[in-house]
Amino acid sequence: MALSAKALLRLWAHGCCWAWWLLCLPAARVAAAPPVTGAAARAPFFALLRAGDSVYAQRAGYRSLQRSLTYFDSAYALAARSRDTLLLAEAAFAKGRVYDAWNKEPAHTIAYFQQAATLFRRLPAAWPRYYYARYLLVHAYDKVPDTTGTVRAARALYRELRALPDSLRRRVPTTVELAWSCTEVGAYALADSVLRHLTRRALVHNDPDSYDHLTHYYLVRARLDLLHHHRGASAYLDSLDRDYQVQTALFDREYYSRQLAHLYAVARRYDRAYQRLAENRRFTDTLEGSSDIAQLRLALLRSTEHATEAQARVAAADRRQRLLLLGALLGGLLLLGLLSAYFYRQNRRNRAQAHALVQANQALDEKVSQVELLNKEIQHRIKNNLHMVFSLLQMQERRTTSEEAAEHLQAARLRVESIAALHNQLLRSPAGLNLGAYLRSLISNVVTCLANDKQIVTHLQTDVLHLPERVYLPLSLILNEWVTNSIKYAEPSGGGPLEVNVEVRQEPTQVCICYHDSGQPTPPNPPGLGSQLISLLSRQLGATLTTASGRPYDYELCIPHATSTSTVSAPPAYERTDQPVGR
Repeated sequence: MALSAKALLRLWAHGCCWAWWLLCLPAARVAAAPPVTGAAARAPFFALLRAGDSVYAQRAGYRSLQRSLTYFDSAYALAARSRDTLLLAEAAFAKGRVYDAWNKEPAHTIAYFQQAATLFRRLPAAWPRYYYARYLLVHAYDKVPDTTGTVRAARALYRELRALPDSLRRRVPTTVELAWSCTEVGAYALADSVLRHLTRRALVHNDPDSYDHLTHYYLVRARLDLLHHHRGASAYLDSLDRDYQVQTALFDREYYSRQLAHLYAVARRYDRAYQRLAENRRFTDTLEGSSDIAQLRLALLRSTEHATEAQARVAAADRRQRLLLLGALLGGLLLLGLLSAYFYRQNRRNRAQAHALVQANQALDEKVSQVELLNKEIQHRIKNNLHMVFSLLQMQERRTTSEEAAEHLQAARLRVESIAALHNQLLRSPAGLNLGAYLRSLISNVVTCLANDKQIVTHLQTDVLHLPERVYLPLSLILNEWVTNSIKYAEPSGGGPLEVNVEVRQEPTQVCICYHDSGQPTPPNPPGLGSQLISLLSRQLGATLTTASGRPYDYELCIPHATSTSTVSAPPAYERTDQPVGR
């Protein structure tokens, strides 16, 4: 049973609805907050981020990390709901910094910074943040400690930064930090190359919101002097000590006191080394002995759980979207299958109809061939019959003794000859009759037949045009009567030859045939059969026939286009035939 296109579309719509409902039913069980996009998500997100950064920048202890983590977790949840690439990158970056300061779970630090770098790379406008995240990833490797991973990541970042133009490289504040991370794992030669090719002292300044870049610069230079170049002293060590003494953050004082103790010992300044070592133990005891460390550990654990849940919600939403797309795809495939079956049936039906049409066309071609053959035979018989009538009239004309009867037989013979000549011309030229050639042949036949001893000169002038076939026969009979009357009754003046002028011209609304001869004006003869025939044929054509005043053999026959439907196929061409006849 063939289905209509409307029935197929209705079936496809029902199938899509059922597939949609079945595929969405499992996903509907996943609890997901409504998505927040655009400015509605970015404004509160960056407000939470700024609040967390302000607490994080204090670096007063584990409690400040825990408080900043609260803000960062809220920002991370908002970013996960918005699915905004920039927000997700900034949220991962913020949480990675907390784990970096916590310094207990480097795997989480690496994961968050790797996520942030991947997301920032998708945003061309955030390229400085991308390089910052790349550096923090290097820094996370040196805390594992993973010397190989640190050096590999540092070399890759170093090559990328060297490829940047100077104007862009100056906007990357982490070049000193890259050298610092290299010295943390003992890659002193790479650190020396970073300082020599990527930065200089005049461009280094402390940034209270991120790192003490200048302090780190002094630390890197002191390490290179004492540990790489093995100099006995370093001027940068005293500069580092001065910056340490003005530090207020507990984490920073603990770190720099430990580094100074080591570097003073290498420089053999043991009194300063013991002093900084004692301070470092006091700071370490303060940090490790605080109950805040346990609370921070618990907060980080909860933060990881919340992040995992947020990622699970996002994954569930993505899975639901994929299922919906799969449902739509299955519905589309179902529609394609039904349409394919429908069009296959239609194609088979069309092929059967085409085969039937081919057979019918073949049968019709055979019928047309038979009709054409029959038509040719009929035309041949008409031609033979016309010639037979012409021959009979000619024989009767020769045998008659009455001059009047011979004249009438001659006129009839000329009319039959005009009809036969037209018939032959139409058979030879199925694409269209050459009007000029036909009229010239017609006039020549009449003049040859009737001129006898008269001098006749004919002038024929025609436009190149085509007339319907039904116009030619009446026109040829009319012209035959005109030429016959001129030869019989017109007497030229001055004893010269008789001139017969025929002009066929194309006008905008009609075709006009003008005829006149050079004979002297004579009183009109009473209307005979020829005149009656001309009038009847003119009415048959729907034409207008006018005669010049005082000249009974000057005519103008105008055939309207509705009858002639003539078309000019070329620019006007003129034919002239001067035919003196004297026998």
